[in-house]
Amino acid sequence: MTTFFKKHSTILLMSLLITLLILAWVFPSAGLKLGITFLLIIFCITSWIVLEKHKQAYRKGQISRLTFIRNAALEIVGTGLMMLLAGILGRYVAAIVAQPIDNWLLRVIAGIAVGAVVGIGVGLLAKKTLRRLVEIPH
Repeated sequence: MTTFFKKHSTILLMSLLITLLILAWVFPSAGLKLGITFLLIIFCITSWIVLEKHKQAYRKGQISRLTFIRNAALEIVGTGLMMLLAGILGRYVAAIVAQPIDNWLLRVIAGIAVGAVVGIGVGLLAKKTLRRLVEIPH
């Protein structure tokens, strides 16, 4: 099952995101609930893949049990914190950048673009930081 998610994760997550956007457009009052649900699903899938990655290394004898637990916990907690940080920073920076724009469509596009850039930046910084903390076997 992990191989299925690794192989098709981009297609699955993009289709899930498109479905979320369509549902948020059709049911605007449920948009926040749908967004939170989407983020929780993504976090659960990511946590499961992290556990599988470290479990395989543990079964092969590349890492000890204590290292397995430490690495998995650090990576899962770090992922959650970085998702939270990316969301908060992306929202505030996008609001600041999009505020002076008068056209609502351009404001939405600019907000999404700036939020995505900030989120990607936080993700790259988190990846670099977690590689220093977590021993990842090859």
